[in-house]
Amino acid sequence: MGKIKAAIFDMDGVLTDTVKLHFRAWKKMFESHGYKFEYEDYKLKVDGKPRLDGIRSIACDVPEDKLIEMAEEKQKIFLEFVEQENLEAFEDSIWLLNHLKQNNIKLAVASSSKNTTKILTKIGIYNMFDTVVTGYDFKKGKPDPEIFLTAAKKLNVNPKDCVVFEDAIDGIKAGICAGMLTIGVCRDGQFDRLKEAHYVVDRLDKISLELLENLNEKLFKKVWEVLDNETFRKKLAD
Repeated sequence: MGKIKAAIFDMDGVLTDTVKLHFRAWKKMFESHGYKFEYEDYKLKVDGKPRLDGIRSIACDVPEDKLIEMAEEKQKIFLEFVEQENLEAFEDSIWLLNHLKQNNIKLAVASSSKNTTKILTKIGIYNMFDTVVTGYDFKKGKPDPEIFLTAAKKLNVNPKDCVVFEDAIDGIKAGICAGMLTIGVCRDGQFDRLKEAHYVVDRLDKISLELLENLNEKLFKKVWEVLDNETFRKKLAD
C-alpha cells in the first residue's frame, strides 16, 4: 500500500514557464475581439483546458465557427511568442524528474496543449519521459479524468499507483477523479487556489519519493475507511 509507480506531470507552469506566454497570447486574442481578460480569468477559467473550452468560458456568446477562428488566432500568437522567448525547464522540475527516474518511477507528461511535443523538445526534456499525452490524444478535457487515465494506461500502471503534478484547479479535480494522488504546484505561493489537492508546494525540489509514498498511503487509508463506513451503513440498512 502507498507505493508510487508512476508520476504524471502537466507541462505549462509545472515543467516550464509557458504560463506567461499563454496568458499574453490569450489576452491579446480576447482583447482584439472586445473581451476583457485578466490573469485571474486565465487561472480560473482557461488554464489547463482544451483551447475551445477555454474560449467558451469567456466568449460564451459566439458560434462554433467563430470559436475555431479565435482558437487558431490564439495558437498563432502563442507560437510567435514561443519562437521569440528563450524557454527553459524549471531547475526544480529537472531535479525531481532525475530523483524519480533514479528510483525507477515511470514518467509521463499529460497536457491539454497541442504544442506539448514541440515545447518539451525545445526545452530539452522530451526524452526523459516514458510517454507523452497531448491534446490530440483524448476527447474530454479536464476536469474529466480521461487525460490522466490515458497516461496511466500508456504506462501500464494502475491509477492508484500514480501521482499527478498540476498547477490548475481543473487538473487537480481530474487527478482526483482518476483516483490518483494529486500534488498542487503553486509557484506564485497562492496555495488556497489549489487547496483541493492532497498536497501543495511552490517548488518541486520540496518533493521526494518517500514523501509521495507516505501521502499515498494516508490517502488510501482514508479511502478504505470511507468504503468500510459505507459497507457498515448498508449492513445497518438491511
